[in-house]
Amino acid sequence: MTTPGNTKRRISIVLISIGVALLLIASFLAYEELIAGVSIPQPPSLESVLYVLAVVTYKVAFIAVIAWSGAILVTRGSFGFRDYS
Repeated sequence: MTTPGNTKRRISIVLISIGVALLLIASFLAYEELIAGVSIPQPPSLESVLYVLAVVTYKVAFIAVIAWSGAILVTRGSFGFRDYS
């Protein structure tokens, strides 16, 4: 028999699992980008520097959104384990 408390606990475990998975993916992507590095064409011109800045900003924003959503899911999942009664 499924009780409301049991269902809430299962949903919490799923949210925490998805959140941790997203955090691990964000960490893996950040590590890959760190290892790959960014190549700056020679000689560096203003246009190439702005291009590199745009690419780095895009990658940082993408990884930040993944990590942020993972952290939110872990936080929401942890609220399911609390007993407010």
